[in-house]
Amino acid sequence: MDSSIEKGYKNVSWLFVAIFGIVVLGFFKTYFGLFPSFNNVTAIQHIHGLLFSAWFVLLFVQPLLIRYGKYRAHRIIGRFTYVLVPCIIISIHFIAREAYLNAVAAHKPRPDILAGTYFQVYQIFDFAVLYLLAIINKHRTPYHMRYMIATSLAIVGAGMRRVFVHVLHLDSEALLFGFLIPDLVLVGLIVYDWIKGNNARAYIIAFVILAVSHYSIYFLPHSALWQSVAGYFVRFF
Repeated sequence: MDSSIEKGYKNVSWLFVAIFGIVVLGFFKTYFGLFPSFNNVTAIQHIHGLLFSAWFVLLFVQPLLIRYGKYRAHRIIGRFTYVLVPCIIISIHFIAREAYLNAVAAHKPRPDILAGTYFQVYQIFDFAVLYLLAIINKHRTPYHMRYMIATSLAIVGAGMRRVFVHVLHLDSEALLFGFLIPDLVLVGLIVYDWIKGNNARAYIIAFVILAVSHYSIYFLPHSALWQSVAGYFVRFF
């Protein structure tokens, strides 16, 4: 097993700091900025926020442990993700449930309510698949690291969209840019690997997963297929 970090990725922890910073900025108005009172914040929102914060702390720490030869600590913390990730996925489910019930209470049109569930579903799918690919490749460090980087790009979109809405006041562009920027970062990482002569396969797979999820939002959520599938699953909410 190759446990070393490639030279160009020795400071990858700071990428995760930057991504988490975007998430904090995006959710500052509706969550982080409400500290310490957190008025109107529900328990599931607190749990969801804490779980994702723990995920970013883990993303920051793990490359440093590898860099400084703390392989045993890296493995122990890695096993902790076997519990953390399912909890994150469950929390997204309950966030989706909360959003669905709020939309129903607000008497929004049912097709729009069902279409709205697409956001949480694709986030669960993308995050879970990329994490599983990282675990499957845990003994192939270059692949493992790239898939873990991709997990952060899979979840930054929600925060980034809110940055465009709450900070930059670009409501109409928020959805597109929230998709486009993480995808362009992946394209940049693919090009970087090609220039350095590295295998970019993991990034390419991640890009395909994210791109399909992102841009299908323009036609899939209101389709008969999605309305039928979502209509079935919300019965369990």
